[in-house]
Amino acid sequence: MLRTIVNDVRIALRSLVKQSGFAAVTILTLAVAIGANTAIFSVVDSVLLAPLPYPDEDRIVTVAAGTRAEVGGGEAPFSDRGYWHFVENNQSFEVFAGYSSRPVQVALTGDGDPLQVNVARMTLPAFELLGVLPQRGRLPTAEEDLPDGPDVMLVSDGIWRGRYGSDPDIIGKTLTMNGRPFEVIGVMPAGYDFPTPGMDVWAPYGLNPASENFGGHHIEGLGKLAAGSTLETATVDAEGLIGRFGEVGYGESWFTGVFDGTALVRPLRETIVGDSRQPLLILLGTVGFVLLIACSNVANLMLVRAEGRTRESGIRLALGSGRGRLIQQAMTESVVLSLIGGAAGVLLAVLGTRVLVSMAPASIPRLGEIGVSGAALLFTTIVSVAAGLLFGFFPAMRSGSRGSIAALRDGGRSATAGRERHRLRGALVVTQVALALVLLVGSGLMVRSFQELRSVDPGFQAEGLLTFSLRPLPTKYEGPEGVAQFYDRLIEQLESVPGVSRVGGITTLPLTGGGPYLTRMVEEFPPAEGEFPPAFHIRRATPGYFAAMGVPVVEGRAFNQDDHNLRLGSILISNSVKQRYWPQTSAIGKRISGSTIVGVVGDVHDTALDSEVEEFVYHPMLDSAGGGVSAMTMVLRTGVDPNSIVPSVRRMIGELDADLPLTDVRAMNEVVGDSLNRTTFTMTLLALAALIALFLGSVGIYGVISYTVSQRTAEIGVRVALGADPGQVRGLVIAQGMKLAVAGVGVGLLAAAALGRILSSLLYSVSPLDPLTLVGGSLLFLAVAGFASAVPAMRAARTHPAEALRAE
Repeated sequence: MLRTIVNDVRIALRSLVKQSGFAAVTILTLAVAIGANTAIFSVVDSVLLAPLPYPDEDRIVTVAAGTRAEVGGGEAPFSDRGYWHFVENNQSFEVFAGYSSRPVQVALTGDGDPLQVNVARMTLPAFELLGVLPQRGRLPTAEEDLPDGPDVMLVSDGIWRGRYGSDPDIIGKTLTMNGRPFEVIGVMPAGYDFPTPGMDVWAPYGLNPASENFGGHHIEGLGKLAAGSTLETATVDAEGLIGRFGEVGYGESWFTGVFDGTALVRPLRETIVGDSRQPLLILLGTVGFVLLIACSNVANLMLVRAEGRTRESGIRLALGSGRGRLIQQAMTESVVLSLIGGAAGVLLAVLGTRVLVSMAPASIPRLGEIGVSGAALLFTTIVSVAAGLLFGFFPAMRSGSRGSIAALRDGGRSATAGRERHRLRGALVVTQVALALVLLVGSGLMVRSFQELRSVDPGFQAEGLLTFSLRPLPTKYEGPEGVAQFYDRLIEQLESVPGVSRVGGITTLPLTGGGPYLTRMVEEFPPAEGEFPPAFHIRRATPGYFAAMGVPVVEGRAFNQDDHNLRLGSILISNSVKQRYWPQTSAIGKRISGSTIVGVVGDVHDTALDSEVEEFVYHPMLDSAGGGVSAMTMVLRTGVDPNSIVPSVRRMIGELDADLPLTDVRAMNEVVGDSLNRTTFTMTLLALAALIALFLGSVGIYGVISYTVSQRTAEIGVRVALGADPGQVRGLVIAQGMKLAVAGVGVGLLAAAALGRILSSLLYSVSPLDPLTLVGGSLLFLAVAGFASAVPAMRAARTHPAEALRAE
């Protein structure tokens, strides 16, 4: 058997070399389709399937408390008391640990230019639970994880190599972070990025078991399931513990207004992957469609080739070759072709994977781990063999059919192929057209959704805005007043930069999310007994911010210098808050939690353009309750290219504070673009797949019609001889191609409706059955099909009857 297979492979290779044109077209078609599948599978494998780099990662879970719809309908991290309540009373976790819910950015100073670093705080059990040891140094000790423990830190491999040149003596070195000295006790391995990508520094959390805090939620729960415990039992245990939060200080209003009684216990992998799963699986299904189209296309080519070898097959059958032997030879040739195409596809996939990583939004996790792995190569091999068997089946059956003997008896005359063969080739073309239309409609829906998103008013004017973030060192300024005075000086200096017209600052920039969401008492509308007051997005802003951002003042005024210098207790609200509480009256002079509303400003989108505008309460840099500002994002309105003034801005800030790094330096247009990255990424890949599918579908129609014309040469010659004009001949041929296209479009529309429903969660303000997209996609494909049919139709119209009959 092995000798037979080797012999068949040798014959197949020799045959393909002889017909190099056919082989090249087929291999290129398969390489593109298989390469696309391999590239997308590599992303899916790295992000969704590959195990996390932690021992027993299948037992590691995140734990959170479910919250009511009135306060966002999501999940809440733990307070200090809630965390220790879980540590001391849970029955389902071998280890229960915590880490900071939001990594902070602080300045690393004292040994070169100031550098903003991302810092995560983790409890000692969290370090131990993840089981990743430093490549140099050690993990924190129990003493270092106490509230008054020594200040120690672990740095990332990137910081160690990039800033400190892989200094072997980094362990024990003292670095200044956020104005305080920290001892470096370890260097984490390359690629370690828990809890989020881009982490630079890890420090012990230092949580106090005696803390009385139950209202401030800042600790993410991380657990390792105990032996015999499951997600279901751990969830029941967690819900029981949350139900007993009253034991650690939570009043009844927390259970009627915040917690909904549920717990969210999820595998760590699911938490890390987040909402990236569905877009990636949709893209994997999309390139699967491309592969099916390519297989249909190649099957048609193989059918034509098999019919051209009918005489050869007849001779072999007449000489005693078995039908099974001919089928085996044909299938071997198909698989060899597909494997060669798969090998070429791997080369394309290596390049394609790099392109995908460069295009992918930063929100897709584990980007640094993406590559063509062994699993991807195994996937490619399986896909290649399956594709070879798929597109080779019908041609192989044709090679071994008894019709080959009949063709031998007929002397190989070029009789018109039977209806069965036409139906088979036509069915393959209809399949190609249907699948291609599905992808065309899917990409059209994403394009329409993207257009709708781009047309959403973000609430500000992004053109001509430069943004960057600052976090002054608390040790260099005397309290919040000193920080506010620094920002006053900075704004005055920045307004003198040539090209800058207005300058302002805010604690969290629109479309970036992540700012505080806190309850406030609307004094005119107190909550009922036992209910929580409403929650709002809270921001602090400088005078001039709203003018610089282009956010309109709807009523009253914006902040001025007195609001923070004199701590007047002034606040601004967004228009959505006014419409909720004072739709028919003025909001000026109304009070929220002891502060007075002095102005109403336009609504802005906080997290994304496809979410509803949020309700905001804006405070000045200093308020009457003693609160103040620290980190801010500055916005500069310019009449020139925003990036052109960055050197001047850096120089000016360096003169004001040499220890203050600039981070997140971007034009506001880039911020808006980044908020659309996931939609843009999905749309681009779907559009690329649709273009490939459109091309392959049109090539399929062209190939079938061209072959049919060649088979009907005698018939066309007779028609012309009997008086048919060229227009009638063209119409006859084009009609045949359009029948296939119309049938494929009909089937494709039904399938596209199903795909639209799958895509619905990715669409914005566009129906999955959007008539414009469905009709537009259909007309586009019919136009392409008409062009693909017109080329062989024009060739048929030029047929001379004498030449056609003489050839027959």
